[in-house]
Parts: sequence; C-alpha cells; structure tokens
Amino acid sequence: MRFLTTLLFLLSFSSIASANCTGPNLYASLPDSERQALETKAAQAPFSEGVLWRAEKNGMVSHIIGTFHVHLPQHAAMVARLQELTPRAEKVFLELTDEDQLGFQRHLTDNPDSYLIQSGPSLIDRLGPDLWDRVVVQLQERGMPPFLAARYQPWFLGMTLMLPPCAFEIVKSGKKGLDQQIAAMAKANNLPTQSLDSIDGLLTMLASDPLEEQMEDLRWSLSLNTDPAAPDLIAAMIAMYLEETIQLIWEFNTAETFKNAGTDKDKARLAELLKQAEDDLIVTRNTAWTKVLTKELAQAPALVAVGALHLPGQTGVLAQLQNAGFTLTRVPLQAADNN
Repeated sequence: MRFLTTLLFLLSFSSIASANCTGPNLYASLPDSERQALETKAAQAPFSEGVLWRAEKNGMVSHIIGTFHVHLPQHAAMVARLQELTPRAEKVFLELTDEDQLGFQRHLTDNPDSYLIQSGPSLIDRLGPDLWDRVVVQLQERGMPPFLAARYQPWFLGMTLMLPPCAFEIVKSGKKGLDQQIAAMAKANNLPTQSLDSIDGLLTMLASDPLEEQMEDLRWSLSLNTDPAAPDLIAAMIAMYLEETIQLIWEFNTAETFKNAGTDKDKARLAELLKQAEDDLIVTRNTAWTKVLTKELAQAPALVAVGALHLPGQTGVLAQLQNAGFTLTRVPLQAADNN
C-alpha cells in the first residue's frame, strides 16, 4: 500500500516542481464557497501559515524553514534572508545531507533489486496494454524512453512520474532547490550538516512492500486515470508556498485528489491510503525528527530545513517542538529585522 505513499512523499520531499511549471492556477478558479471551505479547514491546523520560524528554549535560539525542494527563482532571496538571521547557526539540519543523498543513490546502484524487477515479466506484461499505454504517455511527456522504465518497481516508477514534465529541464540544468542551496550555504560557511532521515528508513517507507502489492496499487492508481503532477495543480501549489499558506497545499491537493477518485469504493480506498501515507511520511518522520531536534536545539543555535508540509498541524514539527517547551515565533521572509 506504499505506492500512493511514494507519490505523496514526493510532494513534501522532492517534487511539486519549478516556477517554470506555469499555467492556470486551478485554486483561483474554484468557486468562492469551495475556497472558503478549504481555507477554513486549513486555518484549524496549528501553524497553518508561515515558512520561517524562530524556536527558543532556555535562551537558546534556532531557526526553522519550510523548503520547496525544486528550484524557484525566489530561493536566492530566501537564502540571503537566512544569512541575516541572528544568532548565527552553528549547525544545519536537513532531511538528507548531500552526502547521504549520494549514499542513497549509491545504494540503489549497488542494489538494483531494491528498485528494479530483476526477474519475471516486466511492467509491460504485468500491466497489460491499456494501463501500460497510460504509463508510456506520462514517460514520453517527461522525455524518458519507456523501455527504460519497463523494469522499474512501482515505487520507483512513482518517483519518476511524480516529477512533472515541466520540472525535468530545471533538474537537468543543475539548478538547485532550497534544500540544496542551504546545503551549499552551509558548506561555504564551514557549517556541519546532519541528516534527519536515514537511508534505511526511507527505503523501508518507500520500497518495503512486496512487488505484487505494489503492482496492485499501481494498477488501481492508473485506473483512476489521473496525473498527480498536473500543471494546474502545481501552479496553485507554487503560489500557496510563496504566499506561505502551507496547510492549504495539503487541503487543496487532497480535495482535488478525491474529486478524481471515481466511485465511492475508490474514495474509501483512497482515504485509507491517504491516512497511511500521512502516518508514514508525516507523523512518523516528524516525531523521529523532533526527538533529535529537541536535544540538538537545546545545545547550540541551528538552522533546520525540512519540506514545508512538515511544519503545520497537530503532529507537525512546530507543534511537537512547542509541546517540548520551545517558543515558536513566525519570522517574515522579506524583513531584515525582528529576527
């Protein structure tokens, strides 16, 4: 049941796309009543808005920023803002450091059975012509030869399809998302970095289900005939991130997903998968991260950079730190004072 978890994981970990993913903002075209309902629901979550935060306990001050993992032009100003903050960070915490990201890639290279179907039928035969044709269309939109993906395990295919076509050129160009820019800033300032995730933990979350269970989820997902990386959704999510209405990203995306879910049976299954995905990729990781941060942020000033969707909510990083005795204060991204 982790195929959909993989897709949702990428919304907070490494996707949503770039500012080149232009197009109509679907959220702006919704009826006023629908937008009001989503905004009201989002506002009920603790820390529903805000990207940059100050965390203080016993006189020790650190900062937390919610990131967007693929390049946006606005990132340069955000990095400059982070370098203005006082006190200066003595350590930087990231979901995965550059070194550990390379380690993740090396693990896949050294263990192809973790992401490839090594024996038996390929996805072409396992899916059948109709469903495989839907995969082919999405691969071709991303400039990927379908035969290369025919041996991907479904969780890895999900990672491939989740990156929108409009983001592929940005990634190929080498332009960095905010996390990578913060990592570069840390390196330039000789600041140590530490991963909050582990390679083993990520693989367990994304790739631990048996192949046939992954296939079942893939078939069902494709049968809905929806594209989780649709440009009109992406344009809306980019706008919400830049407006710092972070919880609204989750509420809007969830609502649109249910609109396309089809039958009541499909919606029930989707609700189950969404709950599992939230538990796996949000709650469990946030709780593990907060255990580390509660100790570390009490010892020295630090900068914490995690996907923006990890900040809000009862189980968000901010609420969990608050419950651990930290005072959280929202910091404006544009201002040069009141740090």
